[in-house]
Amino acid sequence: MKALQFHMNVPRIVLTRTLGMFSKQAYTASFAPVALEEIPDARVRGDRWVVFAPTLTGICGSDQKQVLLKGHFDNPISGIISFPHVLGHETVGTIAEVGGSVTRVKPGDRVVVNPWLSCEPRGISPVCPSCAEGHLSLCHNFDSGGLGAGLHLGNCKDAPGAYAPRVALHESQVFKLPDGVSDEQAVLADPFAVSFHAVLKDPPDGDEPTVLVYGAGTIGLAAVAAVKAVKPRARIVVIARYPQQVAAARRLGAAEVFTLRKGRQIVDAIAKLTGARPWGSRWHGLPMLAGGVDAVYDSICSPQTIEIGLRIVRPRGILSIIGVEAPKRFEWTPIYFKELRVVGANAFGVEEFRGARKHAIEHYVDLCASGEVDLSSLVTHRYRLDDWREAMHKALDKRTGCVKVAFAFS
Repeated sequence: MKALQFHMNVPRIVLTRTLGMFSKQAYTASFAPVALEEIPDARVRGDRWVVFAPTLTGICGSDQKQVLLKGHFDNPISGIISFPHVLGHETVGTIAEVGGSVTRVKPGDRVVVNPWLSCEPRGISPVCPSCAEGHLSLCHNFDSGGLGAGLHLGNCKDAPGAYAPRVALHESQVFKLPDGVSDEQAVLADPFAVSFHAVLKDPPDGDEPTVLVYGAGTIGLAAVAAVKAVKPRARIVVIARYPQQVAAARRLGAAEVFTLRKGRQIVDAIAKLTGARPWGSRWHGLPMLAGGVDAVYDSICSPQTIEIGLRIVRPRGILSIIGVEAPKRFEWTPIYFKELRVVGANAFGVEEFRGARKHAIEHYVDLCASGEVDLSSLVTHRYRLDDWREAMHKALDKRTGCVKVAFAFS
């Protein structure tokens, strides 16, 4: 079968990065480290494994960054990734085959996928302390067990991802879908669960908090929906960039959407919105606010956005880091001066919500089925896998009006 696969090939990476400085077309050229190529057909790996046929697989921001070769070789996560690997982990589809001991699903069932390769898919028993507590993204064994190193589908050589027509999965990774939940809703389960985990783990104080969501890509827009689910009376402010993001943020419940880019403009806008007083020189650097929003959920996490977030969140407020970006120096004095809680939020696992403790994706399916959350309109473009170059370039250029670009297999 054909699959979109990434190779750790240093000469190709060097050439692609060099030519990529002149044209983004280089990142998907024939000499790039990513290519659509033949790999062995997916098979049932064991008694508790299934073969899954995607119908829709989203192009995640992390896949885009890998195609663009964004990242530092010093990143410690590189030690728990193996190559070559088939990309793709945001996916919905049907069960094609099942192993002899599978009880959760049967052939023909529609399912959505949890891509994380924690202890259970790796065949490790007893599971590690993190997995035992339901913190699957904090598993101790991403480089152990019956699979090669890898955090989730899409970065493990032994667990090819969903940019392919068939995928092998452990039965613990699939969740059945009710008829009322569409493929377009289900394909956004992973990004919603990421933002949902961040908000549940570090919610803003009070019943009517003012919350800023920095960035309006899929994770940021999902964060708007997650805040509305967890804190229905919250006033949500979004920093967006493109018209389609502005429209989506408002549709999902944002009270204010700014398209400001410069730090001083953002600080001034939040000061006016919250009635906070700026502290600091008006002639040198950026001020910080004596007050501000109760929480910032940063889906961009560049040095610039983190620094601005620190300046506009109130004392003892929350800055939640939901994304990953290359590091660089920034002014972090507000962290200690305002006694801020700067917290990471890594993916998702088993979550407590409204008195029920279950996997974040199960909570998302319930919210979709009840009509409380509907992210389906975020899927703006679909492509065949053979057209992967066009799909990637569409996803990389938000000026084209896209939000979520996906590969359709039927």
